[in-house]
Amino acid sequence: MMKLKMRNSEVLLTLALCLALLLLFSPAAFASDGVKLSASSEAGSEGDTVSVTISIDDAADTEGGQFELNFDPDVVVPVDIDKGSFVENASNDQFNYNLEFDANTLMVIWVTPNADTSDSGTVCTIDFELVGEGESSLTFSGVVIAPEAADVAATHTSGSITSDEPDDEAALQDAIDAANEAIANLPDPDEITLDDKADVEEARDLVDAAKALGATDDDFEDLDKLESAEAMIAKLEAIKAADDAILELPTIEELTLDDKPAVVAARALVDEAKDQHGAVDDDFTYLATLQAAENRIKELEGEIPTPPTGGLGYMVLGGLLLVALGAYFYIKRQRYATVK
Repeated sequence: MMKLKMRNSEVLLTLALCLALLLLFSPAAFASDGVKLSASSEAGSEGDTVSVTISIDDAADTEGGQFELNFDPDVVVPVDIDKGSFVENASNDQFNYNLEFDANTLMVIWVTPNADTSDSGTVCTIDFELVGEGESSLTFSGVVIAPEAADVAATHTSGSITSDEPDDEAALQDAIDAANEAIANLPDPDEITLDDKADVEEARDLVDAAKALGATDDDFEDLDKLESAEAMIAKLEAIKAADDAILELPTIEELTLDDKPAVVAARALVDEAKDQHGAVDDDFTYLATLQAAENRIKELEGEIPTPPTGGLGYMVLGGLLLVALGAYFYIKRQRYATVK
């Protein structure tokens, strides 16, 4: 439901005071059968927004006015209002309103002090959102017209808004269109980040809502894009979970055998991201830290460590052995050459 719009109450009070002064001091110059307000009758489906026209007749030389419009809040809620041509055509006009004057009442007030108004026209149009089924009468109360001598009609023409059940076919198409638009607005799958997760989930919710109304996969123009985006979000979350677990490990210097379960759990998260989501080593920011922790655990358990933490001595030893063998064969060849 849209948020109700309400103008400053102090502005309404000022306009009301101006209107009261006009009532007290303006001259009588009316020869009509009475200024009369009327509201149009509209219809729509629940969830729609309809515009009701408020018209005025026999209003030449009036200098302002105000009215309250009563409605059924279980059926309709006012959400916006636009000033009409009747007020816009008057010079130095002022227009204000309060859509939350009461739980079931809104208020409109205008002042046209130069009294150069038309005989009739549109005071305003009021947008109502249809929030329930049924019919809401639109009745006037608290009508005041300036100057004081203005002959105000004893009755004003009420309007109405009829709200029916949404058209099933139209509602289905609206739901499909909303889902397709949400999918189209998603980044390409290879550009998806975790910041896009909420948008991806919203697109999926819209797809599910449309399916609940009878839509099928064929109704969505680019469902593969949504599925790829969801897969990318799942992959990024799995990678992040593994990196976060690695970051929580103690430093190599502080690592003890008591930390082995945490190291094993971090490795399990890395393997899960690889096996289930297609991640590779380069996707992990802290994989080298995990490998160093695993090697340190092996050292603490007395196993032969693997590079990079424990293999350096063996590599040096192997290198020295190769040098020695090379020297041996070189000397042998030199001796052979001398004998020959």
